[in-house]
Amino acid sequence: MKKILSIVFLVVPLLFFTYGCGEETQAKVPPAVQNVVEKTKTAIEKVETAAVEAVEDVVHKEEEPVAESTEVTTEEEEPVAESTEVTTEEEKPVAESTEVTIEEELAVEPVAMAVDLKKGAMVFKQNCAACHAGGRNVVNAMKTLKKEALVKYDMYDTGKITYQITNGKNAMPAFKGRLSDEQIEQLAGYVLAQADKGW
Repeated sequence: MKKILSIVFLVVPLLFFTYGCGEETQAKVPPAVQNVVEKTKTAIEKVETAAVEAVEDVVHKEEEPVAESTEVTTEEEEPVAESTEVTTEEEKPVAESTEVTIEEELAVEPVAMAVDLKKGAMVFKQNCAACHAGGRNVVNAMKTLKKEALVKYDMYDTGKITYQITNGKNAMPAFKGRLSDEQIEQLAGYVLAQADKGW
């Protein structure tokens, strides 16, 4: 197709040049040159005809695969259904990997408990004691940091406590950017350890 278009682009300007000379110019042209011009015209006409035929052939050939490709897509619908079945079969390994992550979380919790409680206590004293002294909650007396309340409100987890300290919730401000990740981890470990001790 590119070859055909390049031929057409070469032929069209040559035609304009040849026909653009007009009768006056042709009258002044010697007979030998005029013969060359006529031969060139006939050659150009042949090339034009060949180019048009080639373009028509390409267009007709491209139309046929379109019909074939429609059939191919209808035949390919079945493999799509098969791939859906594969994904449904792959759901089981995903569920297994979820179980592994739960086990990993359980394995991580004792490590989180091993944080430096002295540093956690220092961070708590500087940033949290104003509202949570002794594990209480000045803003909402029901949602304390005591173990019973943490369990009741599904917060008895280092990861969840870390998330709430980082992002805040309701009246509690977010400490992301104010405390380092390490300080937040130590603080969460301290809160959970104190909840286990009973504050």
